Amino acid sequence: MPKSMTSRVKTTLLALGASVLPLLGAVGASNAADLKHVTVVLSYIPNVENFGTIYANAKGYFKDAGLEVEIVPGTSGIDGIQMISSGTAQIAMVAAESVFSAEGRGEHLKVIGARFQMNPQAMTCRQDSGVTDAHMVKGKRLAIKQTATKQADVFLSKLGMTTKDMETLSVGGSDISAIIAGRVDCLYSTFAFNEPRLIEGAGVPVNVLPLGDYGLNSQPGAITVTENYLNENKDVLTAFLTAESKAWAEFFKDPAAAAKFMVEGGFNDGLDLEQQVYQAGRQVSFMTSETTKEKGILYLEPKVWQETAANSFAAKSTATLIDPSEFLTTEILDKVERPKL
Repeated sequence: MPKSMTSRVKTTLLALGASVLPLLGAVGASNAADLKHVTVVLSYIPNVENFGTIYANAKGYFKDAGLEVEIVPGTSGIDGIQMISSGTAQIAMVAAESVFSAEGRGEHLKVIGARFQMNPQAMTCRQDSGVTDAHMVKGKRLAIKQTATKQADVFLSKLGMTTKDMETLSVGGSDISAIIAGRVDCLYSTFAFNEPRLIEGAGVPVNVLPLGDYGLNSQPGAITVTENYLNENKDVLTAFLTAESKAWAEFFKDPAAAAKFMVEGGFNDGLDLEQQVYQAGRQVSFMTSETTKEKGILYLEPKVWQETAANSFAAKSTATLIDPSEFLTTEILDKVERPKL
């Protein structure tokens, strides 16, 4: 990621945060010297997926909690786990599978929360293919992203199939041309809020089949720290999750307004308002569950992590079956008041 992008995001957020502080009253820390500096690596670019951290920083929630937060967008080439392991960052929002891979390499991590309750990845199929359930892909034409080949094998095995049961085509990570042109019936995998809208924008109605419904559930946006950082900075992490939760509470009140905030705030060039509103509205159902109704947002679901552990092992992402209880902890979450939705 170009240094200029990181600087622009940080500068924009701090400037906006400073402009609204007088409207919020006195901050929790008396001056900048009292603020605890924390670098946070986002799961992706500054968009509605990362609304909580961006909004909390812009509105002064972190400063109210005694934190000065620097935000690093999770663009190509940025490895959040590597950054927290090296100490160049303290918190990273990462894919659950990345945590298992890192643990398998001997890293000592702790996951203290997760934004998503359900995996937002999906298989997307043209409606005219007649595929309304993943089991119906047998005998069809399936495009598989090159980066998802191993996971696709696990997915198909859960359906009782292999790639021999269909015609397959290997495509690039952002290539949706084959499904638009009708050269394939389905595309594996897609982000439920992204490619389907682009495909439909090209005039091709689609059915979106979330992978979580077929045994490939996970909790992306896993809020991850090193074990040492957790042990030594529990007050900092409690302050962080308190501010983050407060920001997400605003998101759930009005997802469309949250999308508008992200676009008009200038946190990332090129965001499309219509797409962000589309994503924000659909993101809600992936961030909430029966568990969050009882325990509150950002909660960790052990059964989902056990499923991800088995899938990571089946995909040979880990050499052994890793027990997620070794790195999952709700110790910080349980101290934080969060919306129950």
